Amino acid sequence: MDHARRHKHIFATPATVSLMRRRLGHIPATVMPFGESLVFGQVQVTLFPAGHILGSAQTLVENEAGERLLYSGDFNTEPCSTAEPLAYPTCDTLIMECTFGNPAYRFPSRQILAQQLCDLVSEKLAQGYIPCIYGYALGKAQEAMKILSDNGFALSVHGSIIHLAQVYEKHGIDFGSYDRLRADTAVPGRVLILPPAARRQRVVKRLQKPFSIFLTGWGIRPEARFRYGVDMVLPLSDHADFDGLLKYIDRVRPKRIYTTHGPKTYYQFLRQQGYDAHPLEPSAQQELF
Repeated sequence: MDHARRHKHIFATPATVSLMRRRLGHIPATVMPFGESLVFGQVQVTLFPAGHILGSAQTLVENEAGERLLYSGDFNTEPCSTAEPLAYPTCDTLIMECTFGNPAYRFPSRQILAQQLCDLVSEKLAQGYIPCIYGYALGKAQEAMKILSDNGFALSVHGSIIHLAQVYEKHGIDFGSYDRLRADTAVPGRVLILPPAARRQRVVKRLQKPFSIFLTGWGIRPEARFRYGVDMVLPLSDHADFDGLLKYIDRVRPKRIYTTHGPKTYYQFLRQQGYDAHPLEPSAQQELF
């Protein structure tokens, strides 16, 4: 919801329309399937998969002269079992989100992280713990459900996550069998899937032997476990890491780049790599050289 508001009318992918209506109620909408273009005045607009969460889209705008502007939105270059794979439409101008535009943010592959999660959950179940997996209620939590369900774990899922997982299911994502989290389903032998705020709820506070795992790209930082107040953090991210950002730029081949939602200095790094890069919001004092 940090990218969505209630508008008089929205143009969005089928899954995005469904998710927005699930959270905000009915909103007048024009559904735009991936790859199908609409004309607005003198420009043509096409949505392409961003690989971030289900339905997430990049926006390509083309004018009559053939110039192409691409807005990435949040995107992820790593394949994810609960999101459409990222597309790489070429462009002249790229407006890109660069959340992890710092060399410190280099993540293991998604396959490795998924295996680490399953191995850790298996280990803790064998030790008599109740694994508590924390992730944002939209996107990360559904991916955790998918990974663990596909690997045979019994899940008890928080209602706020199920509320959105039902939209995923309507769009073809199969989570297998799972139970709604209640006092009688938060028991040894089951894995709990929870939003971060649930740590303060009674059903979680009453657990006898919990082991908490937070899923976030920020988990690559050594102090992350203490920052989030959990036993372990895995850097499973739905954003491209530092190398993923460069891979994306290389594939879409922009002539100029505008950066946003990331380190203020990322555009300077891109300039050092030979790109014509600028921050999207100009600073009050311009550069001297």
